[in-house]
Amino acid sequence: MNAPLRGYSLGFIQSMLTDESGRASGWFQDLELRSAFQPTFSLPQKHAMGFEASLRAVDPKGNPVSPETLFGPVQNYAETAMLDMLSTTIHVRNFFSRRPSHGVLFINLHPEVFLDFDNSAGFLTSLFGHYEVAPHKVMIDIPGSLLEHERLDDAITCYRSIGCLIAVDDFGVDNANLDSLWRATPAIVKIDRSVIADAMKRERTRRSLPRAVSLLHEMGTLVLMEGLESKDQAMLAIDVDADFGSGYFFGPHVDGVTEFSEPHDLLNNLWTSYRQQHASLRPDERVTRVSLENETLHSSQASGLRKASPADIARYREQRHPYLAAIQNLAAKVRSGATLESSSDAFLGLEGASRCFLLDDSGRNIGADIFSASPPARQSADFYSVVSVDKSDWSRRDFFRRAINEPEVVQATRQYCSLTGYLHCVTFSMATKAKNGKPVVICGDVDWSTHARTR
Repeated sequence: MNAPLRGYSLGFIQSMLTDESGRASGWFQDLELRSAFQPTFSLPQKHAMGFEASLRAVDPKGNPVSPETLFGPVQNYAETAMLDMLSTTIHVRNFFSRRPSHGVLFINLHPEVFLDFDNSAGFLTSLFGHYEVAPHKVMIDIPGSLLEHERLDDAITCYRSIGCLIAVDDFGVDNANLDSLWRATPAIVKIDRSVIADAMKRERTRRSLPRAVSLLHEMGTLVLMEGLESKDQAMLAIDVDADFGSGYFFGPHVDGVTEFSEPHDLLNNLWTSYRQQHASLRPDERVTRVSLENETLHSSQASGLRKASPADIARYREQRHPYLAAIQNLAAKVRSGATLESSSDAFLGLEGASRCFLLDDSGRNIGADIFSASPPARQSADFYSVVSVDKSDWSRRDFFRRAINEPEVVQATRQYCSLTGYLHCVTFSMATKAKNGKPVVICGDVDWSTHARTR
């Protein structure tokens, strides 16, 4: 298949490429177009999970040309579409020919090209097929300005049908209407960099952020904080429970992904500073679940997440009993010296159970996670497995903090969107002591969508 985009086939677009030392660039009029990539980090896993592609253009004299100049007011849609597909082709070619396939590529489409989904999706299908790219490794960013567009739902459905993931870009907090976000059901919401900058200056915004992130998690989306430029901003992103972070604090853009090296020391030092300065100050989950009545985040759907009838609550408590008992039984075995792997069968045999994992008293993983042999089907992308690390840090999460603050009592979270791809995850946890006397926290994840939707 070689689908045309308003007359431009993949073959025609590729004719505008040049290749030097394995790196592709493109030519548009008299401008040279190149790729640059900014890493996006899974904050708990302290590791890059993907890269956002940016376009770099230079004129014949070597002067940079801004994307705003390139993609200015659209007077000729055909030219805009050609430029957008050319830049996307450059990014896909450079990323997937030079990077192990488990990385996620974030791409931006011009709003008009995004909404021309019948043509754009056909071109992307040809592009992915040519470079042997798994479409679920590509995340398309939707500008926040399109959330109210009448064609948005159809566009999202189309791009999802070819396998792409969806993110909402430049999302603000003040006066945000979440009903449109609810309909879009993105895998990731990117909090605009202006929000984090404002939170560093205004206490009101700083107080709102944890509640906003908590609500987004309950709505079934993960959260990325963009534009982190300082250690304090990065620690704030951790403290408000963001899943991902990006920005110049972690390092500059790279021209090629093979030039990127993980900033292990920087991320480890960041988490050490966070635990020393912030962990004891962060409000727990019950504080972030305050009433929405006076919130600036408006959504009739989201408001329903925080309401439950007495009958719903009673049913939920009854449904939890087998999981509470299984975690208690697992803890007893760990106290006696058994391994997590040999002790997890009873919990993982329960309906919806997906994994068990063990943390030390600082919130860091001990050993490998134990997964169910027959896990429930995931409803979203599994970003957790994108990053293969065994030293994740969960000290900011409520399932850890509540367990450590109340040892020998099983805790249960509300439903939230998990990095493992479950939109209605409930984590059961319990702090106890291993046979050697060291404190540990035993955790188990359950996909609660297999139960009644009581949140």
